[in-house]
Amino acid sequence: MRFHWIMFGVLLCPLPRAFGGVWQPESHSGAVALTGQVDVPRLLDLSAQRLRLNIEYDANALKAAGQVTLRLDAGLSDTELWDLTNRVLIARGFATVRVQGKSAYSVVKLADAPGLAAAVEAPGEPAAGFRSAVIRAKHRTGKELTEAAAKVMSKSGGAAVVLREGPEGALILLSDTSPRVDQALNLIAAIDVPAERVHVEEIPVRNYSSQQLATLIAQVNAKRDLVSGDKTSGEVIPSPDGGSVLLVCDPRSAAYLRDLVSSLDQRDRVETVTYSPRHFAAKEVAKLIEAAVKPGGSNVEERWKLVTDDLTGSLIITASPAQHEQIWALIERLDSSPSQARRPVRSFTIRNRPVREIQSILEQLVQSGVLAADTSTSASGTAPGTTGVSPWPPLGNVFAPGTALPGAIPQPTGSATPTVLSTPPPSPTTTTFVQQYDRRNPPELVLSTDEGTNTLIAMGEPRLLSQIETLLQSLDVRQAQVMLEVLIVSLSDSQTLDLGVELEATGMTDDVRSRIASLFGLGTRDSAGNRIAGDGLGLTGVVLNPGDFSIILRALQTLNRGRSLSMPRLLVTNNQQATLDSVLEQPFASTNASNTVTTTSFGGTKPAGTQIALKPQIAEGDHLLLDYNISLSAFVGAAASAALPPPRQENKVQSAASLPDGHTVVVGGIELNSEGKAVNQVPGIARIPLIGELFKNRSNTNSRNRFYVFIRANILRHRSFEDLKYLSEVATAAAKVDDGWPVVEPRIIK
Repeated sequence: MRFHWIMFGVLLCPLPRAFGGVWQPESHSGAVALTGQVDVPRLLDLSAQRLRLNIEYDANALKAAGQVTLRLDAGLSDTELWDLTNRVLIARGFATVRVQGKSAYSVVKLADAPGLAAAVEAPGEPAAGFRSAVIRAKHRTGKELTEAAAKVMSKSGGAAVVLREGPEGALILLSDTSPRVDQALNLIAAIDVPAERVHVEEIPVRNYSSQQLATLIAQVNAKRDLVSGDKTSGEVIPSPDGGSVLLVCDPRSAAYLRDLVSSLDQRDRVETVTYSPRHFAAKEVAKLIEAAVKPGGSNVEERWKLVTDDLTGSLIITASPAQHEQIWALIERLDSSPSQARRPVRSFTIRNRPVREIQSILEQLVQSGVLAADTSTSASGTAPGTTGVSPWPPLGNVFAPGTALPGAIPQPTGSATPTVLSTPPPSPTTTTFVQQYDRRNPPELVLSTDEGTNTLIAMGEPRLLSQIETLLQSLDVRQAQVMLEVLIVSLSDSQTLDLGVELEATGMTDDVRSRIASLFGLGTRDSAGNRIAGDGLGLTGVVLNPGDFSIILRALQTLNRGRSLSMPRLLVTNNQQATLDSVLEQPFASTNASNTVTTTSFGGTKPAGTQIALKPQIAEGDHLLLDYNISLSAFVGAAASAALPPPRQENKVQSAASLPDGHTVVVGGIELNSEGKAVNQVPGIARIPLIGELFKNRSNTNSRNRFYVFIRANILRHRSFEDLKYLSEVATAAAKVDDGWPVVEPRIIK
């Protein structure tokens, strides 16, 4: 690479002053006049000659700059010549820079200039074509100043960077061509001045929320700035409590923003009024009002509010007076419509209960006056403490069509009040409930049922139909089921102890035979007349000397334990009666006797077995209320005669109780204990200790009979009957019954 050092008159010459001295352009007589085609290196040489500057450049690289055409007949001063040279170099992609550590200007490519230009220049030296400058901010932040300087810097090659932020001010580096750097320095000098005092003011809002008003003001200011081209100095922000807005601006803009808030925070007043439609359902009228009266689109008023009061069938509406006029006219038109136009027919499909049962309930409500179309009420006037006459009733007042209201509300022209006709009791065989029809005063409600589809058909005024629809939501619900398991247990325990001794002695004296005996029926006599032991149970012993004496001993103890278990199971829907009978009918004869003939005929039957009647009612918690009637009976012996039924014992439990869900509890029982002791003895001698035991026969009996009733209730609430399916699977598996489901078996696929 070849560099050229150019000085006035010679190729290389020492500088007349040291680097860093104050530069003074040499005085020349007249200006330089340039005309025609001039090579860029030649122009650079001329500038170095005139200003006596040291400049280094690559001649081969600078040849690419070519020539420049100049028509400068008026002539240029030395300073203007240097500025022209720098502009031409920059236009050709080159620039003069002062490289750190070098005493001459260097001509480099413009793309390499940002990395070579020194950030410090010697005082008094002419500015290089591309240079860097470091300044310190005094009043504004470095970010704010660099953002402003970037607007006048070159898009490519120029840079404004914050080197450091500190308490003494930000340090900023500017790198660009000399004219751009000068513009940025002038702009920063104009901006970096002490800030004006900021005005902060809180203004309460009355008709809008603070967020709505702040958004509206921001939209207005944006349109104003777009039209005028002058940006508003300040901002309106909502307060945290929502009841005011804050003005943050300079003092000059405070009056404008204050007036803007005052002019925009104005809306029509609103009133809260209660309406009671006479014939149509409140929720249907509410839908119509929402569609016909409520403002829509982007200007929806948040103060508009419509509440449907299902308890009283009324509407509570908060709106402006103009909107209330529309609502009043709409309700008046609905209530003054002819009766034929407001008697639609609707069908309700009953899914969980018999339709005749629902019809019966509705008929009772109509007969008792609960379902009635005429619910008109009247209320008007002003609230206590209200001054002046308002065309609208105050908050809390109720008015309905037919109510005279003062002021701007149009008063109704008069509508006939429908007459509630008495309804005769329905026939038990009819499926239609109809009031006595009068063409002038048609019945309020007509009910009919289609049992084939379990559908209720109703014709009447919309208000009644809406009441029916609301009632069906609570009446037509699927009831949970209850699996009731009744366990009837009979327990019996008995014990018998028999212990006895028989003595017998015979003798002969002077042809007189004598016999002395203590007999208790323990033995019998043989063919020879001797006393022997019978075939009785237990321990038996005989001591026998035929013709002289006999002794019989018998001891027997009997223990009996019995257990009878009956466990019926019933599935029943909530509030439904369930019965189970498992009985045995025992027939008996009837005898009719007369003086001539006696006839025997069938006298009837006597039942014995298990009879159960249950009615559960599921409560809110994990328990249910149960009405139960449980009876267990059995025949306890043979009939005394053919004309009489056999004796029968019956145990019965009947009551109403609350049972926990899923637990087995005892609901009743009977326990009977009996004890008996019998002694057969020979008087007198039986009282002698020890010896007296040989003249006794003891019999002791103890018995205990118990009867218990247990009930376990499992409430089945699963909507897809998974709990019932599980219980059924357990029962079918225990009974080895095929449930009908196919068995999936693996198959080998080759």
